[in-house]
Amino acid sequence: MVLKNIELSGFELMIVWKIHVDQDGKVVPVLDLLSKIPMPVLEDKKFASDMPHWFRSLLHVLGIEASIEAVIKSVCRSK
Repeated sequence: MVLKNIELSGFELMIVWKIHVDQDGKVVPVLDLLSKIPMPVLEDKKFASDMPHWFRSLLHVLGIEASIEAVIKSVCRSK
């Protein structure tokens, strides 16, 4: 899933969701957040460089659905 904000040109966040199944059949979801942030945006939006770490922390606290919702809200937030 790729998230973009039309007001921030070149700014993209990609949520990568992998499913790991071990030999015993145990299923573990693995989620990560990858970012593509142009330098002018990175200088203006300091939170953007910390988003992958922030997302992983949210996963442990809020769960998958609420964490993805929080990322979407932060990217689509209007001024």
